[in-house]
Amino acid sequence: MDIVLECVILAMMFILGAVFGSFACCQAWRWHYKVHSKKDLGQWSVCLHCHKRIKWYDNIPIISWLVLRGKCRNCGKKIGVGDFLSEVSMAIAFLMLSWAYLLPMIDNWNILVQNPPFLAAQLGIFVLILVMLVVLMVLAVYDARWGELPVVLLILAIVFGLAIFVLKMCVVSMSDDGDLGGGILSAMIGVVILSGTCYLIYKASRERLMGAGDWLLALALALALADWWLALWTIFLANLLGDIIALPGAIKSGNTKVHFGPFLVAAFVLVLVLGNCLPLLLSSM
Repeated sequence: MDIVLECVILAMMFILGAVFGSFACCQAWRWHYKVHSKKDLGQWSVCLHCHKRIKWYDNIPIISWLVLRGKCRNCGKKIGVGDFLSEVSMAIAFLMLSWAYLLPMIDNWNILVQNPPFLAAQLGIFVLILVMLVVLMVLAVYDARWGELPVVLLILAIVFGLAIFVLKMCVVSMSDDGDLGGGILSAMIGVVILSGTCYLIYKASRERLMGAGDWLLALALALALADWWLALWTIFLANLLGDIIALPGAIKSGNTKVHFGPFLVAAFVLVLVLGNCLPLLLSSM
């Protein structure tokens, strides 16, 4: 594929990711207000301090936050860095996943189009991963801000994870050297490794290191990964990120409770990208 076309596709996916990152953060706040304050923030984005509607030119993902230096144009109060981080992280995630999944499919389009069911399954996996990631971002923002994981969103994430698992098993069954039984076994072992480990840590730490919803979130991720080796790397990276970023501050403040959801989601994205790209890179060496 032409390098210019690749850059255009990745730039478009970066912008799309930023838009959905803004959407996910907004939905997390809407969900919190609706559940805890019994308030509806309305159809339009508003400042939570002065409650005035945010104009469209102040609601451009990433750019508006930087231009306004993280403040509301009307009242001057801080908007919060969480909004900015959700937009940037989702934009990067969309870009990375497109590089790992979409570009290889476009490069091999002439080959893949000869097997329409296989191509449809691959495209379905990519689209469902992006949609699931939006749900995961809402969960990550909610957990990071309020230390909770809404059950309804967890169930939705599990449904998406299960759908991705089914499509991945369809891809395995359509492959010439595919082992459907082995694929299902690998996925189930991954569920035990990822979700089971989170459940044991949740019980053993009495919710100080992991909450009750983390193992359900891990279940959704394990189903979507559908591979025990990827699940093992996910739990390792999630714990590593948590130890490096959150645990020192929690110990210093005397609060050993860590909101683990964002680290599970971040590790999930990294493992998806590396798990799909490393075999391609190694085979080309």
